[in-house]
Amino acid sequence: MSYSIKQATIIADQLERLATQNTHQLAGQVANIDFWISEAVHAVRTIDDYPARFRRLRDAQVGWVEEHGTKVSGYCHICGGVCELGPETETPPAPGRIDARELAKARDAVCLASRRYLLRLYRAHFLDDDQVLDACDQIGIGVEPEDFERGSAPPS
Repeated sequence: MSYSIKQATIIADQLERLATQNTHQLAGQVANIDFWISEAVHAVRTIDDYPARFRRLRDAQVGWVEEHGTKVSGYCHICGGVCELGPETETPPAPGRIDARELAKARDAVCLASRRYLLRLYRAHFLDDDQVLDACDQIGIGVEPEDFERGSAPPS
């Protein structure tokens, strides 16, 4: 699993757990809300910045391989390793990119979990409308006016 997806999954899972805590537990977590918002922002930015980071990585690796004429031992499909039956050496392939759907799924999970956590804090009277809107703006997520009805169900 890639760093970007693993990081996003960890943050999303943690925020989902926080969103279901009892009020007395939330009191302790709201004291660290800046930390949790920054973690969500970081996870989203890491995913959003992935295409540019990948291009730099790929271009640098491919350029180095070309410049140095790098060859690696070939993989033998018979014995499952390097042997006299496999190709001696070959140019290493360019690195593979993470599927955009996997990145989008991980990003969506962070955004949804963040929204649930923030609205849980709102419904428990730890945050007011402006604080929720500010946190959502930092993360890059939206909320609907009906989300601010204290009796409304948690977002799904």
